[in-house]
Amino acid sequence: MSAEEKKRDLLVAQDIGFNRSTRAIDNGLQYFSVDDLRRFVACLAPLERIPGSREPCGPPFNRHTRIPVWMTALVWSFVAVGTVALLPVQIGAGMALLSKGRWKAISEELPRPNLQMINWYWDLTTFIKAPLRLVRESVARGAALCVNRRGDFAVKYSGYAVMSHVWAETMGWQTPDAWGPVDLSLRRMGVSRAHFLRFFDRCGAEWLWVDVLAMPEALEDMSPSEKQEAEELRAGVINCLRPIYNRANSVVVLDSLLLRLGTRSPVDVGVALCLGAWMSRLWTYVEARLATRVVLKTRDHSFDLDAVIGFFGRAVNNEDHRYFPLLMRLHSLRDPSVTGVPFETEAAVESAHYACQYRYTDVEIDSARVLFPLLGLKWEDEWTLRQGFDRIVDKFPGQTTWVQEWCRYRGIDWTPSEREPTTSQGPPA
Repeated sequence: MSAEEKKRDLLVAQDIGFNRSTRAIDNGLQYFSVDDLRRFVACLAPLERIPGSREPCGPPFNRHTRIPVWMTALVWSFVAVGTVALLPVQIGAGMALLSKGRWKAISEELPRPNLQMINWYWDLTTFIKAPLRLVRESVARGAALCVNRRGDFAVKYSGYAVMSHVWAETMGWQTPDAWGPVDLSLRRMGVSRAHFLRFFDRCGAEWLWVDVLAMPEALEDMSPSEKQEAEELRAGVINCLRPIYNRANSVVVLDSLLLRLGTRSPVDVGVALCLGAWMSRLWTYVEARLATRVVLKTRDHSFDLDAVIGFFGRAVNNEDHRYFPLLMRLHSLRDPSVTGVPFETEAAVESAHYACQYRYTDVEIDSARVLFPLLGLKWEDEWTLRQGFDRIVDKFPGQTTWVQEWCRYRGIDWTPSEREPTTSQGPPA
């Protein structure tokens, strides 16, 4: 067995995935030995598995199931019986505290397990969803529609963090036997409060901008007018993404592999990034590129992405260095002026083309839309994929060749509409 096969098998055994492991070994980790990767995987918390399934169920952060009727009845039975049984005790204890003048202790120290159970059940059965009027307001004002831990929404220009994530990993869209979105009735209600609270447990921010809440979803059972409004609002939010990311205090990255990592070594963080699902999506590149600060969350620590890239930049002194391929994978996530790593290409689409190799999106039209916040352009909701690329080359004719390269890499059949020949320099042969 070759060294590459040993490395791949080692990573696949950690539920990282065959394709991602293969790509990372060929592009980023090719100079890492089997022993290097063995030390890395020793720092990963193992994934739990669903009984009766050979597929990894993912971390607890990604589970959500509907509350069964029997549990609802059981909880309210406990609450009713507990309230009747505890009420005399609570009244007696309250009177005793009152007689001693301990007013504050009545609210802080009096045992109330029945209320705690109600709050627990409330978290499991309540859903968080942004009001459409606030979505419209955020689009009109070009601001971020944020939410706090209590589920209150507010349109903000500052004082918030952006949660950067891969929906398949963090949205709880998983049942005991399959991956994918939950049923329509639940999606229409929003995000489960119990799941929503985990966002704040991980991100540590008072106000969060979460794309899945700020961007209304066009559901399959909506009427044509409802779908049209949802698409218009989504286009409006996309046109606000550049200022939303620029104004945020930070973009907080939640990647399932990083969240399993129990080490404070920037090398391990770089390896986890290279292997994680977060590095495989187009939109996460935009979030990192436009952010003023990017925070990487691990199991028990936080890392500044600029500091991680800067570490590799200082360590690498030539192209044969073990970290050089990893640095090449990471450096394009951020502007070189903040990392101090002097790698950059001139054209924005050229830079995005190289940075987004091995990055994809499940929605084809997003292959064009994702470039608009990067280029400071406005997207129209009725545009097709072709019209989107045509708009880019209309505004940036010098990057036509790079738009073609972008499309060719993603298997998109696009050629520029008839226009004057461009003098842009294409990719090297």
